[in-house]
Amino acid sequence: MSEPVMVPPKPTWVERTRDKIRGLSRLNRPRYWLVTRGPAWFAAFCLLYVVGGVSLGWRSAYEVLVGLKAPGDTEVPLYGYALGLLGWLLVPAIIGGAAGYLVTRQIDRRRTVDAEELLAQMRREAGYSVDPPEVRE
Repeated sequence: MSEPVMVPPKPTWVERTRDKIRGLSRLNRPRYWLVTRGPAWFAAFCLLYVVGGVSLGWRSAYEVLVGLKAPGDTEVPLYGYALGLLGWLLVPAIIGGAAGYLVTRQIDRRRTVDAEELLAQMRREAGYSVDPPEVRE
């Protein structure tokens, strides 16, 4: 009789978590940053906004954050300036970073066409069936 085949034990939740964390390195830089560092920045941003909403009032915190209201005109001007600085620096940076990432992805997607293939496509669309003669000087 042959020996029974031993099945390895199922990985524990610690091992599965460790493997998932190690697997993040295969992501490209922006996705890696969004997965690893992004949640902390988003949590800090939300915490500052919630504290601003409680201390300044929700409408006032929003208006200071987007720049509709001067931070000095709030009930707690010091916190208003912190929230205004956050809105002035962080919000455009996040929007600009996301837009830049999306534009870069679209540009890279279009760059995958081989130069010879692109030249042949342009000639077909222009109606040329043969290469133009070379000019000798």
